[in-house]
Amino acid sequence: MSLNDSLRAFKSERAETVSRNIQSSRPAASTPTPRTSTPKPSDTLPKPSNNPPVSGELMIYVLHAVSRLRASHPKPQPSTDLLLNISLPLNLRGPVAEARFKRALSGHHHAQIIAAKSSPNGKESFKYRPLHPVMNGDELRDYLARLDSASGVSVKDLKDGWPDCIPTITLLESRGEILVRRNLKDGTPHRVYPDNPAWHLTTPVDSKNPGAEHKIMEISPDFLQVYSSIKLPANGNDLIAELQAAGLVPTSAVKEIKGVGGKKKERKRVERRNAKKTNTHMAGVLKDYSKVKAAKAAGT
Repeated sequence: MSLNDSLRAFKSERAETVSRNIQSSRPAASTPTPRTSTPKPSDTLPKPSNNPPVSGELMIYVLHAVSRLRASHPKPQPSTDLLLNISLPLNLRGPVAEARFKRALSGHHHAQIIAAKSSPNGKESFKYRPLHPVMNGDELRDYLARLDSASGVSVKDLKDGWPDCIPTITLLESRGEILVRRNLKDGTPHRVYPDNPAWHLTTPVDSKNPGAEHKIMEISPDFLQVYSSIKLPANGNDLIAELQAAGLVPTSAVKEIKGVGGKKKERKRVERRNAKKTNTHMAGVLKDYSKVKAAKAAGT
């Protein structure tokens, strides 16, 4: 028998075996399997909507609403106007779906819900929440003074709620009310820190115009040139050697700690000859040989 004939015989035998197994596994027609009926929900329970809101689709419209709130910042928008402006689809409309949308929007970190009694328009409204609650120079100065750390605030983050903050930052810097770190390439403000005009030298009072605003005095160019010309050694060991040559002690020098107390002296035990001895039963063993030692020492 050839290889092809053997393969066809194997496939035929296998097909007959599979058909026999399928027929033997089927239940008899006289004993049908009983079906369990699905319990019907009670009429008192609320019926679900035909098209329930999808979380991914819902978040898309939440982001659209946040964009509109940012465009109208700092003015709040009533929730009814906001729902009309973003054009919700049919499956996101209705009291239940709109309530879910409001909950999702109020949970966003850039959205703030305002109750009707607290809203200026007397309606439930939403307001954009920027990264930093700063809208003018006074708020920026006070906000920097309340910071717990000295890391300052990024100007990019300030523009999230205050896009035109650059002119005010430049003015506050000239007054010495804030410190500004600028980019090296274009000199634009990069980060701001708290400051105080009392820590700077200001221009003297003008007798002709006593009400004029004081400005921070700039550092002399000659001083800047001398200061910039001083170069520190690149190697730390060279810096230590120069400090020691100038008679200064580097902070990294190892200090020897001298002990306050010397070596302890051993105390000599003094034997009291006139003391009363209580171990008289050992008198034959414990004899006083001090006189014998003294005599031997005198004879030598």
